[in-house]
Amino acid sequence: MKALQITVLLAVIVILLTIPAQAMDKTILRPAFKSLITYDLLPVKVELTKKATIVHFYINCAKNRDWSMDGAQLKADGQTFACRQARIITHDGSEVLVDEPLEFGKRIDRDARKDSVILCFDPLPKSAKTFDYIESDQGNSWKIFGIRLDNKLYPSQLPPYQPREDDGKPLEPIALKYGDATATITMHGDSIKGFGWFGDVSRDFITNEDKVETTKTDTTLRFVQPAYSTVLPRFTGAKIEPNAPSGQFPMYLIPGETLTLDIDRTAILARQYDFAAGKPSGRGYRVGGTIGDLNQVLLEHLDQYFFTLPAMPRYDEAKDFPDWREKMWQNLDTLRQGVLLRSDYTHRQKDFFALMTDLTYLRAVLEYYDILKWRFQLTNPDSTLAHLTKTYTLVDPHARELQFGRDGRSLYFPLEPELLPYWEANGLNHGEVYEMTKNFAKAQTLGEKMKNIEVQTDSAIQSVHPYFQPVLRAFNDSTRVLAERLQREAKDRIMTAPEVPADQLLQAIAKQYPGKVIFFDLWATWCGPCKKGIEAMEPLKEQMKDKDVVFVYLTDGSSPVGAWKNYVLKIPGRHYRIGSLSELPAITGIPQYYLYDRQGQRVWEQTGFGDETLQVIETEIGKALQ
Repeated sequence: MKALQITVLLAVIVILLTIPAQAMDKTILRPAFKSLITYDLLPVKVELTKKATIVHFYINCAKNRDWSMDGAQLKADGQTFACRQARIITHDGSEVLVDEPLEFGKRIDRDARKDSVILCFDPLPKSAKTFDYIESDQGNSWKIFGIRLDNKLYPSQLPPYQPREDDGKPLEPIALKYGDATATITMHGDSIKGFGWFGDVSRDFITNEDKVETTKTDTTLRFVQPAYSTVLPRFTGAKIEPNAPSGQFPMYLIPGETLTLDIDRTAILARQYDFAAGKPSGRGYRVGGTIGDLNQVLLEHLDQYFFTLPAMPRYDEAKDFPDWREKMWQNLDTLRQGVLLRSDYTHRQKDFFALMTDLTYLRAVLEYYDILKWRFQLTNPDSTLAHLTKTYTLVDPHARELQFGRDGRSLYFPLEPELLPYWEANGLNHGEVYEMTKNFAKAQTLGEKMKNIEVQTDSAIQSVHPYFQPVLRAFNDSTRVLAERLQREAKDRIMTAPEVPADQLLQAIAKQYPGKVIFFDLWATWCGPCKKGIEAMEPLKEQMKDKDVVFVYLTDGSSPVGAWKNYVLKIPGRHYRIGSLSELPAITGIPQYYLYDRQGQRVWEQTGFGDETLQVIETEIGKALQ
C-alpha cells in the first residue's frame, strides 16, 4: 500500500513539474490574424518554447515573381523582438529538397518550390495573446497584424442587418438621370487608411475632367462621381471576395440610388483563409441601400467581371469561332439556370443576374481575342487563336434571345458604345438602350474633338440627344476660351518638329537656334516627376530670361492634346509634339534632360528629377554659356 502511495505521489510531482514547460511549449497551426498589408506572405505555424518563438510563413508570390525579405521583427505587448535566424525551404510536394539560410535583402528568383521561410525570434512574453509581424519600416513591406496565439477567430464587428425580403417583384426599368453616383464604405474594427479606388471612372466620359470627390474619416470613405448613367469604379484596399484580384473589387453606382458597404476585414480574412479555428458564418461584409441587393449579386460573381469564370471555354476546345461562341453560350446558360434556382436570391436579383450574364456573353464575343490571350497567358496569340480569328463574325443566332438591351432594365449597367456593332450586325439597332448608347458615343466623339481644342458648331451639338447637350455646350464654351487664349498668349510657343530620323531630331532642333544654349526637357502631362521638375525650374528660367538659353519641351501622343496645350499656356519656352519619345535614342525614362552648347553639340544629360537636379542644371547651363 505504501509503495502504491509513493507511486501516485511521484506521478503527481511529475505532472506538476511538467505543467510550466507545457504551458510554454505550444504549437499554433494556421493562426488567425487581424489584417495584413499584402497577400504574398501568410503565417502557417507558430511554435512557442522557453527559448524561442518560431514562425513558419508561406510565400504566396513565389510562383509568380521574384521576391526578397528585407528584415524581420515581431511586436507584442509593446516590445520588439528581432529575428535571430532565418531559413528558406525548397519543396517538391511534401518533400523538403533544400533547407538553407535566408539572407535578408537578397533577391530570390521566382520558383514555386521556394515557397516557405522559417524565422526564429526571442521568446514572446507569457502574457502575449497576439503579435504583429513587421518585415521593415518601408510602407510596402510585408506586415501582418494581430496574429492570434489561442486558436480562435476574431468575433464579427458588423452592425445588425436586416436582409431585403423577396416581394416577388421583378427588376423594374429605370430612366437615365444625370447626377451624383455615390457609395459610403465603412471599415469596422480597422482603419480605412490606405483604402481608395482607381479606374477610368474618375474622369468624365465626355469632357475627360476628373470629377470624383471623396471624403474620409478614420473608418469611412464616401465616394461621389457625377455620371450620365451607371458607373463602375473599382475600389482597392480590401479583398472582400476570394475570386477577385488582391485587394480590389468593383461596384455599380447609379445617380439617384444609394449604396452602402460595411466591411469587417478580419472576418473576411477568416472566411477566405484556412485558419485552424474554422470560418465565420457570414461573408464578412454587407451591402445596403436601394441597390445594395444588386451589388451583392455582382460581388458574389466577380469571376464574370474579371473573366476568370470556369465557364470560359479554352481556345483549343473549338474548331472555329461559332463553335467557341456556342460553347460559351451553353456554359453561361447553365450558370444562369443554376442561379435562377437559388432560394436566397429575390426575383429582382435573379433578373439582374440574367442581365449581367448576357453582358458577360456580349463582352466575350466582342473581346474574345484579348480575353483569351490574358485568360490563358498566351505567348503567341496570333497563331494560337488563328482558327478563331479567321472565322470571327458578329452575326449571332443567340442575339434575339438576349434580354440585355431590350428595355430600361439594361440601364442598371453602364452605357457601352462597344456594343453598337453587335446590335447593328444582328438587326437590334432600335429601342431606348440602343439609341441612348448611340447618342452617348456621338457625344464622346464631339468631346474628343473639344479635348483637342476644336470648337464645335451649335448644329453639331444639337445633333446629339438633348440629355447630353448641356455638358457639351459648357465644354464647348470652355474650349472656345482656351482656343482664344492659345492664339493670343501661346501662338509663338508651339513649334513644328523637323522631319528627320529620330536619332537626328534633337540636333536638328538645336540648329534652329544658332548660337544659343539649348536645354531639352522630355516630359508628359501624366508624369508627376516631370511636372515637379518643370515647376521647380521656373525661377531658374526667370533668372536666365535675358541670357542665350532656349528651354525646349518635347512630349508625344501619350499626352492628350488638350491637356498638353493647357500646359503650354503655363510653361514659357518652345514646345514640340512628336510621335513617340521612346523612339529617341538611349532614352530610358522621363523626365529626361539634355543640354546642347552653342555649337549644337550635346554636353550633358540626365534621367529623372531629384533633390540635387536643379543645382546641377544651373551649373551645367552656366558652363555651357561660358
